[in-house]
Amino acid sequence: MKHFGFPRLSCLLFILFIGVAWVGSAAAQSTDRDAPTHLKSGEITGDLDGSGSEYFYSFFAGPGELTVMVDVKSATGQGLLNFEVLDKNAADALLCCEYAQADGDGLSARVVKSVTISRRQPVVLHVTGGKAGKGTFRVRLSGAAFFEK
Repeated sequence: MKHFGFPRLSCLLFILFIGVAWVGSAAAQSTDRDAPTHLKSGEITGDLDGSGSEYFYSFFAGPGELTVMVDVKSATGQGLLNFEVLDKNAADALLCCEYAQADGDGLSARVVKSVTISRRQPVVLHVTGGKAGKGTFRVRLSGAAFFEK
């Protein structure tokens, strides 16, 4: 009967840990419109890396006013985050074509937009980073917004 030695067991545990961490981080921000990340809170943070990456998040909204506050902070160049709130199928816009833009190195910007949602329904927040500059973003959802626990 062969026994695992301590180094081999440690290596297996390390690989398992990395695999779990990778899956968890990959699920943190979905790039799949048909499988958005389910939000557990009203705040999302991320990096603007100049790649133009798109991310999709789902939550329940309504009835009432949903407020979306977006902050961007540029590290280099122009920090830009486009955002919209879509219906449950991520097809039709409930709040369309908005953005927050910091125009230079070390600058920040904030945009606050609201939309009235007539009934409680699943919605999708779609955000797209700009293709120039680097920095960070934060999105805060408030008002008639409800999240998984």
